[in-house]
Amino acid sequence: MSIFVRARFDAHDQQTAEFEELTLALQEQAKDEPGTLTYRWFAAGAGSYLVIEEYTDDEAVAVHQERAAELLERAGQFADLAYAEIYGTVGPEIRAWAKARPQVTMFPDFSDHGGTDS
Repeated sequence: MSIFVRARFDAHDQQTAEFEELTLALQEQAKDEPGTLTYRWFAAGAGSYLVIEEYTDDEAVAVHQERAAELLERAGQFADLAYAEIYGTVGPEIRAWAKARPQVTMFPDFSDHGGTDS
């Protein structure tokens, strides 16, 4: 099953141009990544940005994170992660990454979650 990511970033004052340049580079790089099905950025104005990502599986997420590490690190100099939501079943590496960030919420597949009481 696919893994979806929805994340919002708030660009630092006077650094929207730099952040937008990096998002375009990330989007271009994602075009060639096997297992990356969707990688689109949106702008709400006033320095607020949203990315929607879809990957075939956990391995595709890991490949993207590895390939994009330098660009993502640079993007962090120009914007803050306001929140991220991860939808789908992910492996221990991504779970650990998410648990270390209070602004990240994970939504495992309903069938993996065991219903609303678990």
